[in-house]
Amino acid sequence: MVDSALRLAWFTPLRPVESGISQYSEDLLPVLARAWQIDVYVDGYRPTHLRESDTLRVRMAREFRAAHRARPYDAVVYQMGNNPYHAYMYDLAREVPGVLVLHDTVLHHLRVGMLLRGRGAPRYRAEMERRYGRAGWEAATRVLRGQMPSALFQFPLSEELIEASRVVAVHSEYSRAQVLSWCPDAQVLRIPMGVPLPPEIPREEARRRLSLPEDQFVVGSVTFINPYKRLDVVMQAVRRLREFVPARLVLAGNVSHMVPLERLIGMFGLEQAADHLGYVDDATARLVVAASDVCVNLRWPTAGETSASLLRTMGAGRPVLVTDGGSFAEIPDGAVVKVPPDVLEQETVFALLRALAEQPDLRERVGRLARDFVAREHSLAAAARGYAAAIEAAIGRPVPVPPGGTEPEQIDLPATEQPTRTDPLAGAVAQALVDLGIGADTRLVASVARSMAEIGLAPGKMGSTGTEPVGGKEGRRGGERSEADQR
Repeated sequence: MVDSALRLAWFTPLRPVESGISQYSEDLLPVLARAWQIDVYVDGYRPTHLRESDTLRVRMAREFRAAHRARPYDAVVYQMGNNPYHAYMYDLAREVPGVLVLHDTVLHHLRVGMLLRGRGAPRYRAEMERRYGRAGWEAATRVLRGQMPSALFQFPLSEELIEASRVVAVHSEYSRAQVLSWCPDAQVLRIPMGVPLPPEIPREEARRRLSLPEDQFVVGSVTFINPYKRLDVVMQAVRRLREFVPARLVLAGNVSHMVPLERLIGMFGLEQAADHLGYVDDATARLVVAASDVCVNLRWPTAGETSASLLRTMGAGRPVLVTDGGSFAEIPDGAVVKVPPDVLEQETVFALLRALAEQPDLRERVGRLARDFVAREHSLAAAARGYAAAIEAAIGRPVPVPPGGTEPEQIDLPATEQPTRTDPLAGAVAQALVDLGIGADTRLVASVARSMAEIGLAPGKMGSTGTEPVGGKEGRRGGERSEADQR
């Protein structure tokens, strides 16, 4: 057991809640627990991946107040994202100030879901008007009429938490400038987003395991698919690219209910050239990246986020197309391929994909610079140093810096040649129970999933109390379909 005076309470979702922040914390916490004593507070379910130790244990959020009164923590860390999985920590972050880690500077979508439960419409409209005047009131009125305008990104609704926090941590200078423009008195620090350096998997091996053709130019994407990820632009570019090279699009990710993925695939004539794998496990996600010649990670408008999925892809040594805006504009030219978010976006994506398809040496050079950048700037060790600085600023005394290295992580690849998916019913049930505020422990999840299977209820038929659906979409492998969980 580590002999340390520093005790932390750490609020974050963990898997089975399928969130990028879940995996972010699962990667980072074991490193921090080398020097600190950490209690991780979750929303009433039993995590499936994080391994507890003498210095790292999981507790239920309902236990926090009593535990903190009995023996106060030195600091409380809130991992805050713009989705319903973070609602359970919101009020605590106001009541017990600590280190607020904003993975998205805009929290409007989270706040809409929280404020509109029950009869909260007047409160939502009043909060928007108080913060943003007449423009905020009008935007709130449009939302209450069933519209979700992209203008929501102009009204962050994160000021309340920023003002209540001792220290605000972000992952980019873009986000830091945003927060300070809204709350000039806030103490805002930039912490590198730490990700493990992925193993380098030969492309041929990855394609063999995924049963992908060796002779095609593969454009890959491993990310949550929502309307802001510019997938329609990518599909148009891939369709045109197929006039010159045998191109294929491979998608691994959860799908927003606002994206008609199957219809898009059909509309662009990619039925035999697009694979949608649904949610896949981490090892299979690495295979998708390794099998790709080029990956895409476009997003506009931005909620001020830094993408862990992008950094993992770059760390795997693959060239990635990113939107030239927000935090992504800070990545050095040459380590990614940047696409301006303007009227020529589609033409630019097509031209860049064609150039990369025709120049293997260019792909290799960009991929090498990408991996070097992640190893240098976004290691777990760099993140640990950043958290030490943030906690020092919050509590006013030095804290030990957890040791860490930049060696590539070890990962067990699937033994089969088919993508490994989590049970779609179990994953859907777990996330639905979390959304409803019910403790999604393993036995409850399994019991509900079995009952649903017996009556023939598929994940795609389930609803959600959050802003995005839970459950599965139909996976696609060429013209074949299978039930798959979402990523």
